Amino acid sequence: MKNKRYMVRAAAAAAAAAAMLTGQTAIAGTAAADNTENVNKNETVYVIADAEGTPQDVIVSDWLENASGEQTLEDESDLEDIENVKGDEPFTEDGDGEITWDAGGDDIYYQGESSDQLPVTVKVTYLLDGEEVTADEIAGKSGEVTIRYDFENHEEREAEIDGEKSTLHVPFTVAAGFLLDDDAISDVSITNGRVLSDGEHTIAVGIAFPGIADDLENPAYASLTNLIDAEVPDYIEITGRTEDFSWGEGYVLVTNEIFSASEGDAGSFIDEVFGKLGSLKGGVVQIMDGVTKLNDGAGDLKSGSAELAEGLGKLTENNEALTEGAEKIFDSALEIVKEQLNAAGVAVEELTKDNYESVLGLVMTAADKESKEKVGAALEQLKSLQEYSEGIAAYTEGVAAAKEGADKVSQGSADLQAGAAGLLLGTGMLNAAIPDLSGVQEALKESISIGESYTSFSGISDGMNGKVRFIWKVEGIN
Repeated sequence: MKNKRYMVRAAAAAAAAAAMLTGQTAIAGTAAADNTENVNKNETVYVIADAEGTPQDVIVSDWLENASGEQTLEDESDLEDIENVKGDEPFTEDGDGEITWDAGGDDIYYQGESSDQLPVTVKVTYLLDGEEVTADEIAGKSGEVTIRYDFENHEEREAEIDGEKSTLHVPFTVAAGFLLDDDAISDVSITNGRVLSDGEHTIAVGIAFPGIADDLENPAYASLTNLIDAEVPDYIEITGRTEDFSWGEGYVLVTNEIFSASEGDAGSFIDEVFGKLGSLKGGVVQIMDGVTKLNDGAGDLKSGSAELAEGLGKLTENNEALTEGAEKIFDSALEIVKEQLNAAGVAVEELTKDNYESVLGLVMTAADKESKEKVGAALEQLKSLQEYSEGIAAYTEGVAAAKEGADKVSQGSADLQAGAAGLLLGTGMLNAAIPDLSGVQEALKESISIGESYTSFSGISDGMNGKVRFIWKVEGIN
């Protein structure tokens, strides 16, 4: 047992270092109670495996966090060779795995061994120049090497999604770390991970999610997988070049805590997120309706303004003739009045639109009553003709200005219609980009619920809160 305790401590320390690189915490006994009214069981399972991933020893370390200071703790465990590792509190076995600890208000730390099926297992495969070899056969060899870690998820739960029964895996995250010997392997690359180096040490870190890819084949996830074509890895593969192959120990952390809702109500969070997604889609549909109306109105405005511009264009074609005709009529009237005055023996200078009023005014001051009336009538006619001519000129200027304005309205309405059409296309694309993920919502909640249901490997009593993680130490090749 002493040797096994040493292996546990070594595995814990190394796994902690590897897990820190992936943002995980892998130190047994660091979990804190969320509910002081209940007992919390924090379990760490240490797996000692050979170089090909076959477990040799499974040692389970349990911490019963006695937050409420109970004198006795009812526990459940199927472990063998149970031993109190931090105190002398005794326990009694009541049969069927039930254990009663005489805690005396203290926390209990104990460990034992297990032969149960592990929820996630590791298979290590070695290839030399593309050919599969055993761990013994590759030791000391040279060539192109590949070390592949395949992870298999054996933990499944029955689930019901939208009234349909399904089988889903308990969602586990696997994080693995490997300290590399630069003299033993070079030109290292990793699939589903990263290679880190500080100039003196090279570390390969990988991550995998065994079983998740199979779960995504569930019809409930169809809208999500159609939207996102992503591969969910269930293996880590390291390749490199060696002249004298050796391989250090690998440390693997397996946890379901990433997928659990231990820090809050994940179901409510998912409902909120998908509710906002539904509101967004509804808002986009409303925008589309408004943009459709704008697009239709812009089309009508474009058509109407084009017709107006065309009609005004035809009017402006006659502007010059109208203006010249009015001016000629006025000029002819001035000439007639001048000729009539000359015939009556009244010599007058040339009559123009600028002087006719003053000239005829002088004539009227010297004329007799009858002549004065005739000259006054002629003067009034000339004034009317001048107003008519100026009105025609103003009209043609207005038509020209209206034509110019109509052209601008026509162009503006065309731009508006093009912009509205583009906006309609954009909102249509946005609407299409927001898929109906209602089925995914229920599937995610069910998957998280399944993850939360896995609280212990060796057993747990009703009413206890539990957390469990697995730390593997995979032997290397010397």
